[in-house]
Amino acid sequence: MKNKINQRFASNFYSSAGTSDQPWYRSRRLSIFLVVFLVSVTIGLAYNYSRPAIYRSSATLLTSAMTPVDRGSNDADIQHVAIQRQILLGHELIAETLSRLKASDAHQFLARLTTSDIQNLLNVEPVADTNLVEIKAEGGDPKFLPLLINTWIDVYLDARAEEVRKQTNDTTRILEDELKGLSVKIDSARAELESFRKSHDISSTERNENEALARLKGLTDSLNKASEEEVKAKSTLNAIRTAISRGQAVVPEDEKGSLLDLEKRLHDLREKLADLDKKFTREYLNLQPDLKSIPQQIKELESAVNNKRQYGKNVVLTDAEMNYAAAQQTIRELRVQLDEHKKQASAFTSKFTQHDALKTDLEGLEKLYRDAQERLVQVKTSHREKYPQVTVISRAYETREPVRPEYSRDALIVIAGSLLLGLFGVWISEYLTQKKEQQPSIAVFGMQGYPAAASPAVGSLPDYPRSALGSSDQKLPEQKANSLLPGPLHRELSSHQLRILLNAANLKGKQLIGLLLSGLDIDEAVSLEPDQIDLETGTITLAGKTARTVPISGFLQSLFKQSEGQPLWDPDDPRSRVDLSAALVCAAVDSGLPDAEGITAEAIRHSYIAYLVRQGLRLSDLEHVAGHLEPDVVSSYRTYSPPQQGRYLYEIELLHPALSAAPIIK
Repeated sequence: MKNKINQRFASNFYSSAGTSDQPWYRSRRLSIFLVVFLVSVTIGLAYNYSRPAIYRSSATLLTSAMTPVDRGSNDADIQHVAIQRQILLGHELIAETLSRLKASDAHQFLARLTTSDIQNLLNVEPVADTNLVEIKAEGGDPKFLPLLINTWIDVYLDARAEEVRKQTNDTTRILEDELKGLSVKIDSARAELESFRKSHDISSTERNENEALARLKGLTDSLNKASEEEVKAKSTLNAIRTAISRGQAVVPEDEKGSLLDLEKRLHDLREKLADLDKKFTREYLNLQPDLKSIPQQIKELESAVNNKRQYGKNVVLTDAEMNYAAAQQTIRELRVQLDEHKKQASAFTSKFTQHDALKTDLEGLEKLYRDAQERLVQVKTSHREKYPQVTVISRAYETREPVRPEYSRDALIVIAGSLLLGLFGVWISEYLTQKKEQQPSIAVFGMQGYPAAASPAVGSLPDYPRSALGSSDQKLPEQKANSLLPGPLHRELSSHQLRILLNAANLKGKQLIGLLLSGLDIDEAVSLEPDQIDLETGTITLAGKTARTVPISGFLQSLFKQSEGQPLWDPDDPRSRVDLSAALVCAAVDSGLPDAEGITAEAIRHSYIAYLVRQGLRLSDLEHVAGHLEPDVVSSYRTYSPPQQGRYLYEIELLHPALSAAPIIK
């Protein structure tokens, strides 16, 4: 392996020292690009401009639904527009259009066109939510298309006009027949209605003005009035009885004055007697002729008042009872009469209902007759046949520009595609030949910084001319070797690229990459002793200037278990560093990743440190994971640090994603 690496290094050295750059215009890439581009653009442009031009001509019609000729058109009718589209594309209309074209001066355009050919040229598209239709024709002759569309429109207009004339005549005939039939029916209905009125004594068309119903209404009103009188009489009787039971004086109105006069005289005598009793004794009063008669007069007045009250009570009570009885009798008689007359009124109502039905039928016939007359007058006076229900909004005209194909746009597409195809051809060529041209140098992967003791001697290389090496000495001085080898690129690898690299590496390379992605540098990995690895706790203990304990992933633990818990290299062997670098070179080349020369141990470790810093790790805590770093190196990582305040080590995910998703272990 070491000899192969040395040979590859020498080959790169001689190729860089002994060759000169070719002019760009003589390069193989330019030749491949021009050949592919010219072939593609020639074929594409030839096809593009060989396609025939297609022209389009169009016209717009406003069509109304075919209503009766004396009726206005309705709002937008989508169904009618769809029907007219089928009519326009119908065989009869196309055939008539072709016939007119042949009869005109357009026969030079027709050649061998048939109705099917013309039907393929034409198209009708309704305008949404309107009665507008757009008539289109597409073809290769821009002069024939407008002639075809305008002739087609004329044929359609003539067909619609003829339809309107036909409908006008048919409507006039139908309306005249309707008027004759309605006239006969109206005369018959009037005669029947008049006969019905006479036979059933219906004197008025108003229901309540006829005798039977007027009599019924009078009896009903009388009964209601009598019922009110009965209620009043009964109330009066009850009031009189209540007053009598309470001992109140109840007399007729004409007797109230005399009763009050007697009661007043009685009251005066009682007061006079009471005054005399206070002054004199009864024996003294009996000795006075004008005074001894007072008690007798009081008794006579009391008797007269009682008689007057009794008489009045009897008279009032008797009158109230008689009035109540009379009211009841009146109601009974009215109800008898009303019951008898209801039968007559019911029979009359039935007949009058029939009369109303006959009258309503007659009125309906008369209304139909008037409507038919009005429509007939409108049909005869409107001349709708002169105004077809189609309006030509715009006719077709000759167009100069084709609608397709768009030669300029397609030509640009062809040129752009040819450019891409040329670039793709160059890429394919490079891809098919890159295995022979790639000569990765082991110096890229960290050998330029090795100590002199670990550097391979020039004498171990194949026997190339010493002049090519640029020195007569058998060993290449360390300073000159460092000046010839490129410095580390510090390239950052993504998690996906690192997983690909791990899959391509052998077990030794996997262990090295796992250690670099755990924070160790190349020197710490090379000098790693077996007793520093603790698989049970999953840690590696590092001593020296930056003593620390580094956690390792389960994937790295499984790699060390395959080598019995120790690395596959000897830390005491000075060639271990070269072997590890060679393993890393092989993994980079076998992985197929671009720019394999940039995949170094420093780049892998740099990728891990950048992953930690991007999470927000404080730069002062880097040494706890990655060991000692020079101040300028630590300062260079500030560009990866997010703007927020730094996070402590316990807040950071130390396991790199490339190790968390375990690659295939080989």
